[in-house]
Amino acid sequence: MLKITNLKLLSTLPTTTTLQEQALSILTEPFHDGPETQQAWDELQCELWFLTSINELNAVVVDDIELLKRALTYTEFENDLDYGASISLSIVEDSGKGLYLLMPKTFRTELHQHFSISDE
Repeated sequence: MLKITNLKLLSTLPTTTTLQEQALSILTEPFHDGPETQQAWDELQCELWFLTSINELNAVVVDDIELLKRALTYTEFENDLDYGASISLSIVEDSGKGLYLLMPKTFRTELHQHFSISDE
């Protein structure tokens, strides 16, 4: 699992440039531009998590597992991307902290099953 708190690091994800561009477009859509988006992320402590397999979860701390479960349970929106990927947003804290999950759609389904979370 990779965590990103700075939009400039989106290009470091081990994925295609196309997926990075699609994700950036969705992340900045509600804002005027990249710097305004980053300012909101800093204020609200937003993060983007890039996940690809259950094996990654073995090294994840308990607090992050709880945040992941909350994010999977209370998804605000989910967008399909190319290559079978999706990006979703969940507000995971009362402070307004947003957690974006970027992962293969099949893995999202696998996580729902792994944590016994029903799809609504």
